[in-house]
Amino acid sequence: MARHLLLAALPLVNLALAQTILDDIPVTEENVAPAVEDITIPPPLAAEVLPFEASQLTPNVIVNLTNYNLSDVQLFDFEDADEALGKRTFGRRSCKTYPGDSLYPHRLVWGLLNILLGGALIEGTPPASACYSDWPQYNQAKCDDITAKWTTPQYQMSEPLGYDYPIFEGVNCLPPPLTRTGASCIQGGLPSYVVKATNVAQVQLAVNFARNLNLRLVVKNKGHDFNAKSTGAGALSIWTHHLQDIKYLGKDYYHRASGYQGPAFKIGSGVTAIDLYQAADNLGLHVVGGAARTVGIGGGYTLGGGHSPLSSMYGMAADQVLSMQVVLPSGKFVTVDEKNYPDLFFALRGGGGGTWGIVTSLVIRAYPRTPVTTLAYSFASSANVEIETFWKGVDAVMTKFPEWADAGMYHYWSIACLVVDDCSFSMAPSWGNDMDTAAVKATAEPLFEELAALGIPISGVEYKEYSGVLAAIEGTWAPETEQVGIWSFHTGSRLLPRSNWADPAKLAAQTAALRQGVEKAGMMLAYTIKAAENPSVNQTNAVNPAWRETLSHAMLGATWGAEATPQEIADANKRLVEWMQPWRDASPGAGAYLNEADINEPNWQQAFYGEHYDYLYQLKQKYDPWGLLYAPTAVGAEDWYITNQIDYYPTQNGRLCPK
Repeated sequence: MARHLLLAALPLVNLALAQTILDDIPVTEENVAPAVEDITIPPPLAAEVLPFEASQLTPNVIVNLTNYNLSDVQLFDFEDADEALGKRTFGRRSCKTYPGDSLYPHRLVWGLLNILLGGALIEGTPPASACYSDWPQYNQAKCDDITAKWTTPQYQMSEPLGYDYPIFEGVNCLPPPLTRTGASCIQGGLPSYVVKATNVAQVQLAVNFARNLNLRLVVKNKGHDFNAKSTGAGALSIWTHHLQDIKYLGKDYYHRASGYQGPAFKIGSGVTAIDLYQAADNLGLHVVGGAARTVGIGGGYTLGGGHSPLSSMYGMAADQVLSMQVVLPSGKFVTVDEKNYPDLFFALRGGGGGTWGIVTSLVIRAYPRTPVTTLAYSFASSANVEIETFWKGVDAVMTKFPEWADAGMYHYWSIACLVVDDCSFSMAPSWGNDMDTAAVKATAEPLFEELAALGIPISGVEYKEYSGVLAAIEGTWAPETEQVGIWSFHTGSRLLPRSNWADPAKLAAQTAALRQGVEKAGMMLAYTIKAAENPSVNQTNAVNPAWRETLSHAMLGATWGAEATPQEIADANKRLVEWMQPWRDASPGAGAYLNEADINEPNWQQAFYGEHYDYLYQLKQKYDPWGLLYAPTAVGAEDWYITNQIDYYPTQNGRLCPK
């Protein structure tokens, strides 16, 4: 049955009266009745529905609100995408409504939304405002606690306005020890309001409200993205972090749309990698997920493709998805799979997060757990190892990539050069799926023999055996390893194609380009990995085609000092674009991983989406003719701009307007 609050019948034209009533009757669990209908799911489908998905905003709820004379019911009603697309023929989009505009919702309208959401609306207060005496939240003890936790992803994902990489949000409010001398705290690029979503109806209400009032809408899961895609000045944010249900569908689960039969999980989009690894491990299974334990599996990670320690065995994370539940920009809640909205199913698997709709849950396949063995080692230039000899050692490592990837392995490695003739290589680790120590040693010994022949000593050699992916993740990377929340660096990336390894001249040119980048930036990080062919799942999706030809995902960064001005940050980012150009030249027609990439990437449409881009752009117009969902470098982003920007330092601190 539909539930609602009689207070919602109050016409908002009488703002003074509304103010009095809302002040006298605060929103509490006792007096709130959300706009939601509890749907009965037919038995054949009930097994695939998570509890929070049965609570939906339906046309019946809208009719009920109309019957109670809610004058602003149109703020929460659905729209038809086909009709909206037709109307665009006769008009153009306008700038998103911005705080201070006459049409920006009065706080009483936000209060009404909160009532209908069941009290799930959060005013967007910067977490570090507790550190600034000109904010009412100022509390030095709380500030000290926030500062101590700030650089952990666990803290940032737990905050509605927490972001791992705040640089392109605009660095508007950080704890004082992490920002410039005399820095202030402003709202800046942080959203103005956040919906703490715990059911589908709340997501639908937020979508309809933002679309009907022409508000900027963003989506945050855990906040891992390099480029602040889940922030936006004046925006309403949908926070999916709390959609954390995990349901095992059984070892013989049959998926009707795809024909797949085997183990699978139904997960809420807010489930973290480590929690899903644990659930799978308990059942003797593993799943394709990221190396960072706090990544949200069903957020931008999978929607952007998602590489994994298991990718060389099973393919990308996006390849594992059998179906999704999605709130479309129209507000409609739908199942998306190979038979229902197949074009959208294509786009959602690799076409980027915050673009097509809000995914609330996914069905993903699982695999029998296999053991993992890791190997760590390093070598360096020294008084006895000349720099050219060191780089010959790097060449020896690089030549092994094809056979390592074909063996289903994964490698995480780095090169650091304090100066051009003082460099080190670190493998941390070589990761052998379904291998014991003897098997991993067999892959490494030929390399070690070549390094010895070059006179390069190897240090820190260590083999470790684990029961599976969960144990290997926990044994390789400690929870505090990932440092986030800081703003003094930015990273670009490149996917290096297997074809370079087939031609000695191309491989030499690639190594020379990598060397040039490392000598300028001081360090690079990279993975040896491929997106394996997997006949058990549908790999026809929007994953960047460059991934299908990749043997290494390599990253380079730019840094700047704590007192850097916005223009100095822009200059550093411009240098990063220039430093990366030799990498692009050495991999023509390849691309970059859109989840771990440079916001300033030239020709980003090709680099992030490849040959799929034109088709994806058409689908964007079909499903989101309003331009409701915008994110930098997302499909359709070229149709918009943000005011008050500096070249090479594009923050989210400005009004979003159509071009």
